[in-house]
Amino acid sequence: MISAITELNKFGIPVFDIEDSDSDQCPQIIVYIENTSNSNRAKNERRSSYTLNVDYYDVKDNDNSQMMDNCYMIRQLLQYLKLSNYYCQSVGFDERTSIDTSTSQILRRHNMMIDYEITERAFF
Repeated sequence: MISAITELNKFGIPVFDIEDSDSDQCPQIIVYIENTSNSNRAKNERRSSYTLNVDYYDVKDNDNSQMMDNCYMIRQLLQYLKLSNYYCQSVGFDERTSIDTSTSQILRRHNMMIDYEITERAFF
C-alpha cells in the first residue's frame, strides 16, 4: 500500500488511507486493502493475492472529464506497480462510479479495485 500511495502522490491530489481520510477536502483519493490470501505454486515460493481499492472523490458539480482523466492515469500507474523486494503483477481490474450523499456536499465517487499477485521466492 505504501508503494501505491507513493505513486498516487505524484498527482498533487491529497491521498489518504481509510483511517486518515479528510471528508472536507475534495478532490481526494483514499486507498485501502480489501482482500488478501496466501498460496504456494512451488515448494520454495510464497505468493499472496491482494485487492487494492482506490476511491477518488470529487464534488459532483466539478469537471467530470478531469476526474475521468485522473482516474485513467491512476489506473495506468497502478497497473504496473513496482515493489522493491518482490515481484508484483496486476491480474485483475474493476471500476465503478457512484454518487455519495453521506456528506454535506454531494460527491462523485469513482472506485477502482485492482487485484495483485505478489511473489516472494525463498531459496535455501
